[in-house]
Amino acid sequence: MSSMRLTPSHGSETAHSALREDNATPGFAARAGLLGIGFLALATAATASAQTASHRSGNWEATIQLVANDSGSVNAEQQSKVEYDSAVGLGFGVAYNFDNNWALGFNLNWIEPDYKATLEDEDGELVKVDHKMTISSGQFAGVWNIMDGPFTPYLQAAMGWTYVDSNVSKTPPVTGCWWDPFWGYVCQNYYNTYDETSFSYGFGAGLRYEFNNGMFLKGSINRLYIDSNDFDPEVDTARLELGWLFR
Repeated sequence: MSSMRLTPSHGSETAHSALREDNATPGFAARAGLLGIGFLALATAATASAQTASHRSGNWEATIQLVANDSGSVNAEQQSKVEYDSAVGLGFGVAYNFDNNWALGFNLNWIEPDYKATLEDEDGELVKVDHKMTISSGQFAGVWNIMDGPFTPYLQAAMGWTYVDSNVSKTPPVTGCWWDPFWGYVCQNYYNTYDETSFSYGFGAGLRYEFNNGMFLKGSINRLYIDSNDFDPEVDTARLELGWLFR
């Protein structure tokens, strides 16, 4: 797979650029994360007397996730830059609880933020791009539930891979056709886009509350580090999860 190149302006004598992350005032994702954690705190205060012991030890769990990223930008020397907007995506997770405190799991997330970029084309010219990128991550996550009970704050560390697709075609489309029993003769274009799969890792903190019926809620704020070939963005995300315990 080929990657988009974030380089200095055309004519620069150096091929590497001192990239930096532009961390602005916390935006939608941070506010959404705080809102989710506040909701969990209120739910806990209202139902704290309903349960005193957790049943997660020795059980598996699965979650459906709502994920939001904060807006931000990555700058290079001169005019090269990528600015991405906040967006909301979906995710799924599965984990095994070794006891009430330690768990190991795997999460899959998808999100499609809008972005604006200044990139170098094959001729070395700078071009402007205003489009929507696709970001998907698969990461193994270790979780430390600080308290033994159904309500607990937790810390987590994760590592895995992140796939970023610019959705910008780098070659003419390839057309494939087939016979569909319902729609008849169908043709579709396939595009080879600028994309990249990179090692990624992250850290997070949040709150968890378990209900009597085996369901639970989790809310967290996380930071994702993507070790790309051309730049190393740091993306802040908020995550709200609805889950179920099972054996």
